[in-house]
Amino acid sequence: VGQAACMAVVGLFVQAEKWRVLLVYLIPRVTRKEALASLLAGMGIGLFTPGRVGELGRGLVFSSERRKIALLTAADKGISMAVTVLFGSLSFAFLEMHYLSLVCFSLLLLSIGTILCIRNGNMIRYRSLERIVAVFSLVPHRSWLVSSLWAVLFNCIFFMQFSLLSSGDEEGAFGTGVLAPAIFAVKSLVPISFFDIGIREGVAVWLFNKRGLDPLPAFNAAFGTFVLNVAVPGLIGWYFVARAGLKKHGIGMDRKDVE
Repeated sequence: VGQAACMAVVGLFVQAEKWRVLLVYLIPRVTRKEALASLLAGMGIGLFTPGRVGELGRGLVFSSERRKIALLTAADKGISMAVTVLFGSLSFAFLEMHYLSLVCFSLLLLSIGTILCIRNGNMIRYRSLERIVAVFSLVPHRSWLVSSLWAVLFNCIFFMQFSLLSSGDEEGAFGTGVLAPAIFAVKSLVPISFFDIGIREGVAVWLFNKRGLDPLPAFNAAFGTFVLNVAVPGLIGWYFVARAGLKKHGIGMDRKDVE
């Protein structure tokens, strides 16, 4: 548990750097501290919204460009999700659950194709997509690639955490580690739970039962990754949400005094 907690801290900074790689093209002078604060604030809001859609509010800590930051957040989350689903399709293939592997891989290809279509302006006739295309053009190809590599590292940290929490130092750690990508892939594709609880744990128990393993460690590991990577950072994030709210309220009061 201690090792998994330390990895959660490392993973948080990996996510912050992954986010800053993209954010710097909207806010050139953004610091790593500000990127981390933005990430935590989004996680705080996302903690209490279905599918963690509240993470689109990462721009709350900034005074401008909030709509563009929300779109960039969606892109950042999309990269993480794509990497998770890719790992998940490989995991299902390894587990010889080929129908699920095919579903994951097909959804991944469909998503990538849609993004490329939007980015190339083929759907620009839809006015609602104009802003999305504009945000895509702000970030160069190299930065999208760097962000994807950070996403690979972050996912690997997640999978290692699950393996540690489910098997510890036992010989079966590798076997349970192979199940982790499949569990998180399904969680990414079915983000309908409130407080981000239920889907991850249910899939973990189902897969462990399918493999003839004890489902209790699976539930504990899935819930443990939620606590370490979602709940704790989300609760910390509310400090930055509150600070941003007080700052905005203070600005409003100052303007009222001037008037």
